[in-house]
Amino acid sequence: MFRMIEIVGSSPAGFSEAVKGAIAQVVASGETVHFFEVVEERGSVHGGKFGEFQVKLKVAVDVSHKSAPEKQLTGGCPTCLQPAGEAGHLCAPISGKDKKCDWCGSIFPDARHLCNEKVKELAYICNTCGRTAVKAEHLCNPLKIGTPVKGIKPA
Repeated sequence: MFRMIEIVGSSPAGFSEAVKGAIAQVVASGETVHFFEVVEERGSVHGGKFGEFQVKLKVAVDVSHKSAPEKQLTGGCPTCLQPAGEAGHLCAPISGKDKKCDWCGSIFPDARHLCNEKVKELAYICNTCGRTAVKAEHLCNPLKIGTPVKGIKPA
């Protein structure tokens, strides 16, 4: 049996290298990879030259495999490879004892819980993976929502 994880890989050399690098990171973390699917491809252009190639992948890994110890996430997120704190961040929150939401009172296992009250408080978006959060420290590459992005005119 497999479980599917979603990861993002990047490379300045091309899409193929971005895929290979992302899969290599999953294998290096101790997971047994069986197959993958490319979900999205995108890239950046800077000054008329290719900047970075990025791919989003769904990767099938063994269900029986136990994830690396949670403390290893403090060195970096296995999804975006950005630094992550002791509690992880929204790409890969560290599940612990179920917690109770401060806003709605619901019990939830990790930081991915959203409730209507929380949505009203969202202030940041990840400039890498697109996730949103109330606090900047919950994201790997935070950008304050409403901040003008160079080259994009507001609607």
